[in-house]
Amino acid sequence: MSKLLRMYKAFIIIIFSFYVINIFAKSENQNEYRTDSESFAIPGHGELIINVPKIWNYRYKTTNDDKPPIITFYNLDKNKGEIYQLNLSILWEDGFQRNISSPEYIRSLVEQTGKEALVYSDQTKLKLEKISGRYGVGYFFNLSDSNASSGEYQFLTQGALGVGRLLLIFSLFSNDNDSILQEALMKIIMSAKHQNRKDV
Repeated sequence: MSKLLRMYKAFIIIIFSFYVINIFAKSENQNEYRTDSESFAIPGHGELIINVPKIWNYRYKTTNDDKPPIITFYNLDKNKGEIYQLNLSILWEDGFQRNISSPEYIRSLVEQTGKEALVYSDQTKLKLEKISGRYGVGYFFNLSDSNASSGEYQFLTQGALGVGRLLLIFSLFSNDNDSILQEALMKIIMSAKHQNRKDV
């Protein structure tokens, strides 16, 4: 298991109790990223609507307690193995912390986790990049680990975006520093919309 992935898993267990599965990664054809709108019910907090690439598979894990729902996006190679993984966790303000969707909190959170992961990466400085979705603002960073062995993740893109009353935390693991895969990630994140329906 790569150091970047170990850092991610430790942080998630401590803060959000996320679950991550080991996978391999490779790039995909840019022409394949046509999307469909998908809706994910969040018990007691409405629904999240996002645009998902048609060729991507996903699993949605949710419970009735205070653990955040998790959407895991992936695709399969010819041997039915997962070739990359994108974890999207959904948090809400009253269940975790006040003002979690504020730009100040999001920047602080992403910067903190990035500095912790930086220790295990090739980089010496953390570079935060700002993203603006249709309904919120967020930040992300990219890190790499050239010492990753076969079967380990070499590249990590991680960040968070405020969407309505929700905070979306995303982590993309791959073994290919391909801008096409990151472009697909950003399209998903920036398309996100929160509908705070009381009947869900």
